[in-house]
Amino acid sequence: MVEVTLFHYRDRNTFLNRANPLTKIACALVLSTIMIQVGFLAILVQTVLLLIVAAAIQLPVRQYRRELRFFAVMGSIIAVSQYLSQKDPLVALVATIRFFDIVLLGAIFADTTAPDDLARSLGALLAKIPKVRGQRIAATIELTLNTIPMLFDVSNQVRDARICRLEPLWRHPIHRIVSYGSAVSTLLLEKAEDLAAALESRAYDVDAKRDTLPLKSYDAVVLGVVLIMNLPLLLFS
Repeated sequence: MVEVTLFHYRDRNTFLNRANPLTKIACALVLSTIMIQVGFLAILVQTVLLLIVAAAIQLPVRQYRRELRFFAVMGSIIAVSQYLSQKDPLVALVATIRFFDIVLLGAIFADTTAPDDLARSLGALLAKIPKVRGQRIAATIELTLNTIPMLFDVSNQVRDARICRLEPLWRHPIHRIVSYGSAVSTLLLEKAEDLAAALESRAYDVDAKRDTLPLKSYDAVVLGVVLIMNLPLLLFS
């Protein structure tokens, strides 16, 4: 089985893959805005809705277990810091759930949105704004989205190599952390150089105009469903 890391795009025919990237951006903005405003009960409902969507698109959570460990540690840090500052376990719980909802929302978006399609749609939209180099901004976003999963790939490669060499996990922890970060940084720079060379050899032009993806009636339906199912949650805040 091919290993898939978090924030990778998978080309499939799900109901979210068929939606325009601009529609998914609008949906993500709506969900994020509501997520910040609502309280405990409403955010639980929103979490359930996101989990249903993740199950519907068959998000491979089990294959993301390595990357999810990092976010589990970050969530624990958020929970502890919120509890120590607010002295309220409910506030800490809401903050932690909100953090995991944001991660899940990002994973769903990345899983169903091709960076190239996002650049084509977003570039055409931004190009309509005077004195804004929309295609360049969109190309930068595309390269950034392609770099995020590369970070997880490199981290897994370095970790697997050290496991194969039977390196002790807890001996000299500070030296291990420094050497691990150095190895990841070096490998990332090498991959970045390879990517830059590949783009240069293809005469990649960040300002080149691309064909945009049209908005369809299906996109209005998707956005409408998101609004109908999530705007009532503001009443629970």
